Amino acid sequence: MRPMNKRLLMALSVLLAVSMVIAGCGSGEDEKNEQDATDSMGQSKPLPTDSKKVVAEYKGGKVTEGELNLYLNIFRFFQPQMAALVNTPEAKKEIAKQYIAEKMIVKRVKDKEEFEKEADKSLKQIEKQIKQMSAQNEDKKKKKDMESVLKENGVTKAHLRSFLIDNNKVSAYFEEQVKEKDLREKYKKSDDFYTIKLQHVLISTQEDPEGKKKKRSDKEAKKLAEKVKKKLEDGETFSKVAEKYSDDPGSKDKDGKVEGTPDQWAPEFGKAAKKLDLNKISDPVKTQFGYHVMKVNERKKQPFDKVKEQMKRQEVQNLYQEFIKEEVKVKKLDIPGLDKDKKEEKDK
Repeated sequence: MRPMNKRLLMALSVLLAVSMVIAGCGSGEDEKNEQDATDSMGQSKPLPTDSKKVVAEYKGGKVTEGELNLYLNIFRFFQPQMAALVNTPEAKKEIAKQYIAEKMIVKRVKDKEEFEKEADKSLKQIEKQIKQMSAQNEDKKKKKDMESVLKENGVTKAHLRSFLIDNNKVSAYFEEQVKEKDLREKYKKSDDFYTIKLQHVLISTQEDPEGKKKKRSDKEAKKLAEKVKKKLEDGETFSKVAEKYSDDPGSKDKDGKVEGTPDQWAPEFGKAAKKLDLNKISDPVKTQFGYHVMKVNERKKQPFDKVKEQMKRQEVQNLYQEFIKEEVKVKKLDIPGLDKDKKEEKDK
């Protein structure tokens, strides 16, 4: 897909603000949720949007089941990989709070022509992307236009346009609170915006997908990682050691070389890459993948102008989550499957 325009990225950042929260709502029923969320062909099933049953009450309004389901359908349209999780009661609870927050904020923002223009621009971009994806499908029966794709997701073009307009308003509400001088100050103090070039050797503790290697215990992996560190400290090249010992298919034949930013890597790996002295062989660094022995060759801070929009989007997400936490006071939540003590949330 082509990159989204800046406004669409910013608008969707408020939708994604609770994605991490929702990702933590999974349970042992995920497989059942996935079955419930898809049809026999594996296609995501849209939720019915005609119910007038009130599922949430808050200071200033109510939310019907139909309204919430439409919002869930739109969420799943943009985040199809989360269809099963969105089907859980806990996830519905979090998204209901987000929907309420959006309704509250939209009332505070004056209508502007630019919100509609940006929504129309985003719609054209989404339609273009759908056409491009459809053109790449060799099966003519599976080629789809925007209307049919939206219908499969229980959404109309008018629904999507209204959602984008409201999200533009929400984004604008928080963007006005983000000052460039504050971002610059945060940038100066942060160590999160580096481009790093390093070499590493991964000793995996994960199952070999091809079944060619026996899965190592944590103790075995750590012991081998320490052996790798000793070899590197004794002068053996990363090229030779990585080729022989590394379980990272993307770098083992490239002298163990990796380049990127800390946020692209496993948290422990990224933290070590930011802190390790240049040209020093690290102690084994444990991540979900196993143990890494690394050496940072270069670390350069990216220019502020290059990361400003990324920082702004993150700040908008933070402010949105804070708004939900502090200002969304739900008096009643009637979502099937929630524990009784979670259905009522009284104002403190």
